[in-house]
Amino acid sequence: MILKRFEGEEESSFRAQYAEHSIPFIRVSIPIAILLYLSFMVWDYAIDPTAIGFSFMIRAGFSLIALGVFGLTFHPYFLGREQPVLCTAVILAATGVLAMLYVLPSGFTHGISGVLLVIMYAFGFFRLLFSTAILAFASIMVIANGFLFFGEADRFTTLNANFFLVSASIIGLGCAFLLEWIERRTYEFEIELKKEKEASDSMLRSFLPDRIVDRLKKGEQHIAESSGEATVLFADIIGFTSLAGRLAPGHLVEILGDVFTRLDELAEEEGVEKVKTIGDSYMVVSGVSLPSRTSAQAIAEFALRAMIAVDEYAEKNGLPLQMTMGMATGAVVSGVIGAKVPIFDLWGETVNLASRLQTEGIEGAIQVSESTYWRLHNDYDLEERGVLNLKGGISVTAFILKGRKKEGAVDAKPGKASPTLEVVSGGAIPDEVVSNEVKV
Repeated sequence: MILKRFEGEEESSFRAQYAEHSIPFIRVSIPIAILLYLSFMVWDYAIDPTAIGFSFMIRAGFSLIALGVFGLTFHPYFLGREQPVLCTAVILAATGVLAMLYVLPSGFTHGISGVLLVIMYAFGFFRLLFSTAILAFASIMVIANGFLFFGEADRFTTLNANFFLVSASIIGLGCAFLLEWIERRTYEFEIELKKEKEASDSMLRSFLPDRIVDRLKKGEQHIAESSGEATVLFADIIGFTSLAGRLAPGHLVEILGDVFTRLDELAEEEGVEKVKTIGDSYMVVSGVSLPSRTSAQAIAEFALRAMIAVDEYAEKNGLPLQMTMGMATGAVVSGVIGAKVPIFDLWGETVNLASRLQTEGIEGAIQVSESTYWRLHNDYDLEERGVLNLKGGISVTAFILKGRKKEGAVDAKPGKASPTLEVVSGGAIPDEVVSNEVKV
């Protein structure tokens, strides 16, 4: 059984916590100690009535010091300095008793038990740390033997006093050791529990938005939200499926992990929310947690940066990877489903439209709905692709987001073909899908 010391800030934090836990004990024990200390004036008077004046001066003086320590426990100064303050108070209390024994006739023969009480009481109730208790013990032993020497105590008195002092100190030190050991073990358990809680919280936040996690932690069970305008994006990694037959499972997971980690970073930087991943698909939304008329711009910035990031990763690692994306802006409903494994998800026509625009999109391009176009066309280059007949008998006009506008760029209005522009990812829009109706 050893006292495990913590490293750096953890040790400082432990000592601060130990002090906070000790203060209630100290505040209760000091008044009791003062009463007991003063009550022994009756014993002083019984031994030598003529020494009562000296006895009162010594005992009253220490009592005032103890009251000062009691008052300090209510001051912020005390925390962090409680060990040297308490150690000094214990040494002074023992010195006061030893001074009385020095003055009284045969004091060390009859009254050494008074010092024993100080030692055991202080080590037990003042909650001195083990190292501080050793310092107090050593100081008391030196002072006691000094009084014995200058009082010219005989051999028996000296041996008797030291025997009881050492015995009481062993008991007191043992008590101090056990108290500190228990506190350190408890604190170590709290650190491990905190780390596990942080890991669990981090894992939960990896697949649920922060605000949803916070609400779940408060005990909410049914979480649902409605947003009048949000922008949803679905992104799919083209070429990943073909790699599944060529690469080991571990390598596949590593590649997907690298890509999604980078997308997570970009989502955080652009202030958009990751909703979920399904296989090699990635879904984000903006305008749900914080309604905003610029949700489309936030998603657009994320999409453009994500397209570049995947292209760079593919080129760097020699992988045939590209992304296809679909964006739509409109009303959505969001909420959490599931009890054992809660999942945050979005519903509504806007979500369906974004998903279909991605599914029927062009490799290496960001396809957006007309509602998204009207939010972006002032600041971004968009090229009209034409009318798409999507699943469910839906016909929509789709646009390709190509990048931020350059100064003097031509604005492509719906129904008009825009000048040929280079796609952000480096690919080009096929001529046959520009401004023509496409049936999918």
